[in-house]
Amino acid sequence: MTDCQTMRCAKFAIQDELATYFDSPAEPNNVHLEAWLPGHLDEKRLRSAVASVLADQPKARARRAARGWWRSGYEWEFPERPDADPVQVTGWRTEVELDEARDRFLTVAPPLLVSPPFRLLLAAGPDRDSLILNAHHAAFDGRSCLRLLRLIADTYRGRAAPPAPPAPPQTAVPSPAAGQPAGQRLVPDDGVPVPGARPARIAPRHVAGTRNARGYGYALLGWPSVPSSAPGGGTVNDVLITALIRAIAQWNAASGQHGQIRVTMPVDVRPPGHEGDLGNFSRLCTVAAPGPLTVEAVAAQTALAKSHALRDSGPAQASLTRVPLPAPVKRLAVRLALRVFGGRRCDTSLLSNLGNLAQPPSFGALSPDRMWFSTSAHMPRGLSVGAITVAGRLQLCVRYRYALLDDEAGAEFTAGYADALRAITGREVADR
Repeated sequence: MTDCQTMRCAKFAIQDELATYFDSPAEPNNVHLEAWLPGHLDEKRLRSAVASVLADQPKARARRAARGWWRSGYEWEFPERPDADPVQVTGWRTEVELDEARDRFLTVAPPLLVSPPFRLLLAAGPDRDSLILNAHHAAFDGRSCLRLLRLIADTYRGRAAPPAPPAPPQTAVPSPAAGQPAGQRLVPDDGVPVPGARPARIAPRHVAGTRNARGYGYALLGWPSVPSSAPGGGTVNDVLITALIRAIAQWNAASGQHGQIRVTMPVDVRPPGHEGDLGNFSRLCTVAAPGPLTVEAVAAQTALAKSHALRDSGPAQASLTRVPLPAPVKRLAVRLALRVFGGRRCDTSLLSNLGNLAQPPSFGALSPDRMWFSTSAHMPRGLSVGAITVAGRLQLCVRYRYALLDDEAGAEFTAGYADALRAITGREVADR
């Protein structure tokens, strides 16, 4: 393995290192982005486009440097060429077969020791193709995945992508803007619950024998009549969070489970002018269920969270990553702490919204009419909701751990979420 004396390297940022610790065979820490195209892509042309993007974008071909288990932290390195071809191809004839192909493809996060840290599946159907991106969350957040897919699409249709800056000597981590307070959250950064309020857990429901099952299930939900604005002046994102809190409350009430519902909301902290940077620039804030639960009350919390620059992570997590112990030892400590204290400290669920894509990635004459996005939801959360809007239609992907819900329960929860959206907005929500 080439070392940092002959290859540009960058230390893992705190969130990169934690994303590595959270990854496991049972809970792959990956980001999923999917485009449904009304036609068929040319496989050879797609492979050529991916190869060109990898050649032009050093961060797209990052890998974790292998430097000995005793080192206290990890480093990125950017090889001159990728170690593996990230493109895979499969076929499907029915929606069930496509769902099965998606599940298989996302079962494992791409290995960080092999460049590049993403994989791309071309799932060719009878009348349309589905292009599915699987990226390790230590290397990419949702917006990076969207940027990567856009670069591939631009190259596929013959449009030259702007050259990427050289890989940095250190991982660029945005710092708070001058005069802005850092790290303000409605719930403290270390995840300590609001005094007297223990965060609720989503009530588990699964058939016998699946409690210890590995991996995730996925439920797709379309919202063709998404409103342009929300009741009371809130955003669509505020509606999505409000509905998620309501759906969890109703789900838990049926099982006699209580506690304060808290939803994690990732915020993009890329500085102005760096919106196209690849990497993991998501920082987390928390929205606690207000009483009474209204879109306006949720909007007040999300607006406050977005108005402040956020730290990379909570102080407890940040301190742990700096402890001079071997990284594998710190990983075990993080996972043990999550198992022992996670139920009392972690938020109930997570919602991530990539927003409205005015110009979705276009592969020549093929422009996606629907896209889907999701991010991991390790236990004890066990469930996340990813949102993305294309051509005025909002698509939601509910990702759930099999240790929390089986497929039947996942579909039932998703239907309850659709009911909550309908009750708030008066607009119909349809399957897929």
